[in-house]
Amino acid sequence: MGLLSFDKPKKIRSTEEHNKMFSSDSGISGTYVPNMSKEDQLKWKAKHIKGDDERIEIRKEFGGANLVVIVYKNPYDPPYPEYPSRKYGTPQYEEEYKKYKEAEKEYYKKHDQIKISSNGTMNISWEDWWELQDAIKEAFEILL
Repeated sequence: MGLLSFDKPKKIRSTEEHNKMFSSDSGISGTYVPNMSKEDQLKWKAKHIKGDDERIEIRKEFGGANLVVIVYKNPYDPPYPEYPSRKYGTPQYEEEYKKYKEAEKEYYKKHDQIKISSNGTMNISWEDWWELQDAIKEAFEILL
């Protein structure tokens, strides 16, 4: 059995109840507090997304900070689009600018093979560090 768990964690309370219990300082309901059992929080939760940009998303909590690691099957590096050269305000410019903005959105989807983010500072033990690397290796193996 691998380290990654592809089972969706069950909620321990309704979303409404959870959001009422955990809200931000500004009074907005809902936070980054996981709505799952402690057992599920300890797992290396994974989701396999298939399609054009196939990837595996791995999630785990470390002392209140939520780690997200995205392991991509292939890197994606589109070229940065060229800014329209036509005169501003002309119909040609407006059309070229629309194309430029679409190409720019595509450019900002660029990524290498691993993307890591967190919503805060994490304290990680050596054991967790090695497990993180094992989880990433397992995801790569699945994507091969």
